[in-house]
Amino acid sequence: MRVGLFAYLVAGAIVAGLVWFVRHGPGYPRLPTMLVFGLAGGAIGGLGWNVVKDRSIDAVDGTGFTAAVLVALVLAVGVAVRVRRSED
Repeated sequence: MRVGLFAYLVAGAIVAGLVWFVRHGPGYPRLPTMLVFGLAGGAIGGLGWNVVKDRSIDAVDGTGFTAAVLVALVLAVGVAVRVRRSED
């Protein structure tokens, strides 16, 4: 596995874990669900940034890492809010 992808996946998993820790409870998504969306968001954000900036996929820089964290955060919070609303 490439170092860049690994870093983006770890960032997404940490963000998803933090969102789950803050917003868990009855009616909210379980931790594995949040981790899947966090991992996907981290990969999409980080690798997407590298593609947009025409860099190597395994490149890691501050803006790519920030993009990974932000996309993972948006996906994880979006899933938590959407699932909670659908059960109300």
